[in-house]
Amino acid sequence: MSVATLPSHLTAVGQLETLSLPTKRDEAWRYAPHKVLAQLAFGLGTPPADMPADIDAQIPEIDGPRLVLVNGVVDVGRSSLDTLPDGVTLVSLADAPTDLVEALLEQEHDTPEDPFSIINRAFGTGGAVIQITGQPSETIHIVDVVVPGSGEADQNASATRVVIEMAAGSSATVIETRIGSGETFGGSNVRTEISIGAEANLEHIILQDLPSTQVHLGRVDVVQAASSTFRARLFNLGSEYGRVAYHVHLAGEESHADLSGLYFGFGEQTLDQQITVVHTAKNCTSRQSFRGVLDDSSTGVWNGGVDVRPGADGTDSEQSNANLLLSRRAEANTMPRLEILADEVSCQHGATVGQLDETAMYYMRSRGIPKEEARRLLITGFADQVMDELESTTVRAWITERIGHDETGQDTTGQDNA
Repeated sequence: MSVATLPSHLTAVGQLETLSLPTKRDEAWRYAPHKVLAQLAFGLGTPPADMPADIDAQIPEIDGPRLVLVNGVVDVGRSSLDTLPDGVTLVSLADAPTDLVEALLEQEHDTPEDPFSIINRAFGTGGAVIQITGQPSETIHIVDVVVPGSGEADQNASATRVVIEMAAGSSATVIETRIGSGETFGGSNVRTEISIGAEANLEHIILQDLPSTQVHLGRVDVVQAASSTFRARLFNLGSEYGRVAYHVHLAGEESHADLSGLYFGFGEQTLDQQITVVHTAKNCTSRQSFRGVLDDSSTGVWNGGVDVRPGADGTDSEQSNANLLLSRRAEANTMPRLEILADEVSCQHGATVGQLDETAMYYMRSRGIPKEEARRLLITGFADQVMDELESTTVRAWITERIGHDETGQDTTGQDNA
């Protein structure tokens, strides 16, 4: 039995014929470019005959094991799996034992599926399986590359699945870098399924930077056991439409989820963050803290929800979303959501949308700082509140360069049009 013959896969294939894509009536997809999504044509992973020359330069040089997937298929030459830390198993989904894959992929995540997660189950037969039983100091790096036009004549999008299983008491950092190449329209659909055992600790970082001609659809499903910790760091930077949805289930008592992120939009990008944290166990805590910087005619979406189920007494939850608009044409849509069905809970949320602080700009200009430099410093200070939490200097440098400021002070964010 292979991934392509697992019950979940076969069920998804059977659903494709009657599958309806989301519409603007679906709250979680209200700001999506529905005509663009309808143009995505998925199929089984097919790597390109020749890898584009610009791919290697886009991959952050992170020490540790690395698995590179191109259109959902492992690129052995660009992967580095020769020496794995103790307590780490990292294999391609296609090469993993079938009984293991079946057990991992059939887990319940207490979250409803959307049409694109069904498409992922149907076509995401390639990907990565990560099992952590120890506490490796090295970072595990998964790189997903999309090169449209490599498969069937009408196929322009690929699907990838990443499965992470954290044993009780384990600890690790996993980075998923999602990139693409070329000016051809297409996209990627990546679903990550995470189970975290009792007293385990996972830091999970997503770097999304596909070309502006492409679409990224990401989904992360997490189930946490007692006293576990999940720290998510999302940097949603690329794509014409870049969407990442988190569904986190705090199923064990005294578990903790900490989700934060930065979305930085230019041009006509739409960067969409959909967050749902479900509390079903007692005395759990969750934090959501996301920041958006939006320039030109870009749009940012943050839809952050907390669902406190009956019996989840002692829940402690906080949400915050701050947005900085650099242009009058930019748009921020922020929607905190709370549903509380338990007693003795503490739930707080807040959201802000504003422009650069004119008082701070005046103060800096009066001290002889040029306008563009003052602007750059204010933007940097706003964004750095998310990046300061990263321990990896390589990742911080990669993000810093990408969003338009670096250690030399050079500004690449464009002119002030606010």
